[in-house]
Amino acid sequence: MPVVAFSSPKGGVGKTTLAAHVAIGLHGLGWGVVAMDFDSQNSLRLPFGVALEDGHGYVAAWDRPETWPSLARQTGSGAHILPYGDVGEAERMQFERCLLEEPHYLAAGLGPILEQPDWVIVADLPPGPAPALRALDRVSALHVAVLLADATSLSLLPQVERGALYGEHPPFVVLNQVDPRRRLSRSVSEFVASRVPDQLIGQICRDEAVAEAVGWQRPVYDHAPASAAARDFRALAERISDLLRQSALAGQAGARGGEA
Repeated sequence: MPVVAFSSPKGGVGKTTLAAHVAIGLHGLGWGVVAMDFDSQNSLRLPFGVALEDGHGYVAAWDRPETWPSLARQTGSGAHILPYGDVGEAERMQFERCLLEEPHYLAAGLGPILEQPDWVIVADLPPGPAPALRALDRVSALHVAVLLADATSLSLLPQVERGALYGEHPPFVVLNQVDPRRRLSRSVSEFVASRVPDQLIGQICRDEAVAEAVGWQRPVYDHAPASAAARDFRALAERISDLLRQSALAGQAGARGGEA
């Protein structure tokens, strides 16, 4: 199943904004996209222009996952969004319990979307060892860990390298808010690139245009299309698109081998 899951060992790394822009970028590359929020902060909707007072989401239908596809709404970017929604603690706990305990729970909700050719779900996860991490493993998600180019994130790199949060397969890595004007940021960026060259799939330049765009609830592609961040987001979306295509081809080859 083509699912891309963005997570991080810690919060405050710009993961949600990154996930939203990759979702929009993938749509621009020809994918059908549903951006799905697994974080109770319910903030993935904001770059897509969903109104702050709009509390609709799919978690309120935790006991009816087969209805989730009908709750996805198309946005001005062309991508669809499945917001977490405004729910109470009891609903949140029931949802997370299902993620942890029911092996086919996500497949029941996401299957109808992913059975469509060239569709992908971009999932935004809460930081740390969230229940959704394990659940998304069951639908063969492509995991992307987001880190900042700073000392704190650097200290977490060993966890990412050994896949401490991600099971058997270490995730791909994206460095966010890289500031080439600052020596520490440059040094961290260079170190990570040398330490995990096969896992590092993108570096996003620190750019004030991103914060401005989020403030206006617009993607930076629209707010500042020529900005460094817009360029880097597009490059990352292209890299992830390539990985998805490669994974699909590998799956097809494996299926043919099994038939033989």
